[in-house]
Amino acid sequence: MANNGKFDKRLIVDRIISGLELAKQAAMSAAKQAHETATHSETVAKSKYETFGLEASYLAHGQAQRVAECEVELSGYRSLNLACLLDDSAIDLSALVSLEDELGIENTYFIGPGAPGMKISLEIDKNIDLEIDKNIDLETDKNTDIDLAAGCHKNSHKEQLMITVITPSSPLGQLLMGKYLDDSVRLNIGEQPKVYEITGVE
Repeated sequence: MANNGKFDKRLIVDRIISGLELAKQAAMSAAKQAHETATHSETVAKSKYETFGLEASYLAHGQAQRVAECEVELSGYRSLNLACLLDDSAIDLSALVSLEDELGIENTYFIGPGAPGMKISLEIDKNIDLEIDKNIDLETDKNTDIDLAAGCHKNSHKEQLMITVITPSSPLGQLLMGKYLDDSVRLNIGEQPKVYEITGVE
């Protein structure tokens, strides 16, 4: 991911907010259903061995906590200042970071105040330079930017970019905060540590 400062990170934040709103609604519905189950007359324990109502009560409490967590995360994203990071900027909150592992596989991460593990898929444009015949019929190539002097054309190509949300307190987030483009980080995953190179920051 080249750092050209043109990637609209607001699109990422909007997707995260939408995902959190859906998660909040689902948790609210589950909490309501669990509460109704816990307080229904048929689930009231008649002996110490009947725990269905108690389990439903615990579930309702857990879902209520999830609703509260979503509200905190939503507040964090709605007030998030999106930093425009340059090639020489240190990685900070709201950074979009690309990492390449030892096998050359690249992954992209957004460092946000919450919603760790959420995945966002965005469609991006890729310009591919291809050599061409200078005698090409321009009338038949209407979707291509032609550069006859350079002997190539730029073909617009749509590509899906998968972005994973991490937080500054996550293991990977802690390693990335304060690092720079072209730095390497070492993440211990079980007994097999992995080394990643920072190939993009914005």
